[in-house]
Amino acid sequence: MIQSMKTMLFLAEKTGLKGKVGGAFGAFGWSGEAPGRIFDTMKNIFEMDMVSGPLKLKSASLGGGTQMAQDYGRDVAEKMAG
Repeated sequence: MIQSMKTMLFLAEKTGLKGKVGGAFGAFGWSGEAPGRIFDTMKNIFEMDMVSGPLKLKSASLGGGTQMAQDYGRDVAEKMAG
């Protein structure tokens, strides 16, 4: 996970996100653990109401990634709508 994302998560912890709907996503070029770690932080530390899991897109093969991202965004919106 890049440092700026770690900083953002540290700051977000203080904002009262418990129960808010969320999702985590990322494109990666190597091992791809960051989206899962971000998701777990939002779910377990912030106690957010997360969608089914993180969206992980391998940056070297983003074919179809736009559709996957749109579908993921739709899942978040539907969860927010109830």
